[in-house]
Amino acid sequence: MSEYPETDSARGWVVAFAGCAINTWTFGVFYAFATALEQMLAEFDANLSGIAAFFSVTVFLFFAVGIIAGPLADRYGPRRLVAVGAVFMGGGLWLTAQVQSLAAGILVYGLGVGLGIGSYLVPLNAATGAWFEKHRTLALGVNTVGIGLGTLILVPVAEWLIRTAGWRSAFEAMGIGSVLVFALVALVSFKPPTPLAPLSVSISAVKRAVRRSEFWRLYFAGFFMSVALFIPFVFVVQYAKEQGISSSSAAFLITSLGVGSVLGRLGLGVVGIRVGVLPLIIMCFAIQPLSYVIWLVAGSNYILLLLFAALLGVGYGGFVALSPVAVVGIFGLEGFGGVLGVQYTSAGLGALVGPIGAGAIIDATGSYTVAIVGAIFISLVATFSVLPLWHLDRGSEPPITRRALLSEPSVWLVSPRTR
Repeated sequence: MSEYPETDSARGWVVAFAGCAINTWTFGVFYAFATALEQMLAEFDANLSGIAAFFSVTVFLFFAVGIIAGPLADRYGPRRLVAVGAVFMGGGLWLTAQVQSLAAGILVYGLGVGLGIGSYLVPLNAATGAWFEKHRTLALGVNTVGIGLGTLILVPVAEWLIRTAGWRSAFEAMGIGSVLVFALVALVSFKPPTPLAPLSVSISAVKRAVRRSEFWRLYFAGFFMSVALFIPFVFVVQYAKEQGISSSSAAFLITSLGVGSVLGRLGLGVVGIRVGVLPLIIMCFAIQPLSYVIWLVAGSNYILLLLFAALLGVGYGGFVALSPVAVVGIFGLEGFGGVLGVQYTSAGLGALVGPIGAGAIIDATGSYTVAIVGAIFISLVATFSVLPLWHLDRGSEPPITRRALLSEPSVWLVSPRTR
């Protein structure tokens, strides 16, 4: 019987679906940035590395701010943080539409959208995890699947709006919409039934976690994965246009990535209950270098580009859905927000390096080839970084306490044959 009777209740599912809704909106808006790249290059007379800084700084901030938002969520719950995010996200998009220089745009967009997403990302993940015991894996999958749904549903709409009304008018409209979406989600961001922890508990949980090798294997694997991952998020649409593919078809590559992401988040999340979380996480890493090889050989072949995007989506989407489950399983639920917030900084640092570096390479060489080969190599490094975690599947270092096993069978990291 659950220690907290309200867990796995209808209210918990409301929080999970609220997380799905806000992720759908914010990541649909954010990943639509790639479809505005051509207009912004022309208007600001910028190179690719300069425009990539818009994306990189923003991703860095929304992952890095988790190191603060996570412990605050452990202490206060998610509602206040979501409300603060409405101001940052809405204001950031609106003010970006008014800027007249590249530097001002990077600053305003990065701070606004970066802090807007960062204010809720870890808090709602942590709240969803705390609302569930029996169905935690599925609930976190529902929460994070919104990131894939955003690229699937909203990116085509945003591409049409940017193409027909211009990027400035589109950003203004998306800023207004962000305020409304964040406000509605804040209303249903209920505090979890588990006791809210003082900041000292989150800090102690982080200190315990960083002493373990598993923490750093996940951290460095996430960093290297993100260095490679955000290169196509910024450049694949522009790449396709330069191959002679139409604007709408090029934008659909982001949608294809979203389809793969949805399949990865929900499909692999369910499979993880049966075969173990860590083996699937390793598989998600291994899929990604294969997808970049397909991009390398695709050229102007649109079918291969679609396959690349979908396969990459499955790999990264599965990892994003399963990694919070692995964090709970390895390090426990106490101080979950704080530990997850520190883990997420790895993705922020990777995003800061990848797109800007790739943009500089493309500007210097006039070709995408070196950048794509680099993505293959870096994603292989990520895969080999996480591979030693397989030993947890063999039971050589039991990762979970007896209490965690009793309260959360779906979070077991090992496969059924080793239990």
